[in-house]
Amino acid sequence: MREKEEAFTLVEIMVSCAILVILMGALYGVFWGSSAAWQKGEARTRMYQNARMSLDLMSREIRAAFISRGDPHLIFKGNESFLAFISVSNTPNTVGAYDLRQIEYSLSQDRLCRRIKTHLDSFSSGASATLAEGVLNLTFSYCSQDQWQRFWDSTRGTPDDADDTLPEAVKITISTQDEEAREPALILSTVVYLPVRG
Repeated sequence: MREKEEAFTLVEIMVSCAILVILMGALYGVFWGSSAAWQKGEARTRMYQNARMSLDLMSREIRAAFISRGDPHLIFKGNESFLAFISVSNTPNTVGAYDLRQIEYSLSQDRLCRRIKTHLDSFSSGASATLAEGVLNLTFSYCSQDQWQRFWDSTRGTPDDADDTLPEAVKITISTQDEEAREPALILSTVVYLPVRG
């Protein structure tokens, strides 16, 4: 008499396949969730880094702003969405050499643009570069005697003083969003205090 061979029944195979499908689905869900969280974190980090680097660069250049009474080329003018000023900056490829440059910041569509003009007395428009992309809003405000203003024009002086002046501080606010607009907007702000120059 032959012994009966052991084998899986159809029901056992179906139950084990169902368990395997449930386990694979759970693992896929965990993997997909982790991947989505990673991508979300990466997008948020890129948004923050771009905005922070732009704010740092603008702060350094604004802090070095320079005007001179009676010289029409040396200005500091701005409104809520645009700023143009003269800044002292290092000359590229030269150690210890500094020069005056006209720097402008503005928002063009969703790009934070920076224009640099090296020859102040020429009619050239200068070189332009994009500091950051995905910028929804760029706002400047200017402090004078503890009051914030939406506009500044150094060539007009202040009500108390007819001479050319710089603001005491400039507040910069940037609102940015990731490329696919998956994250809520990130708003960063900084106040740049200009040194008193007399």
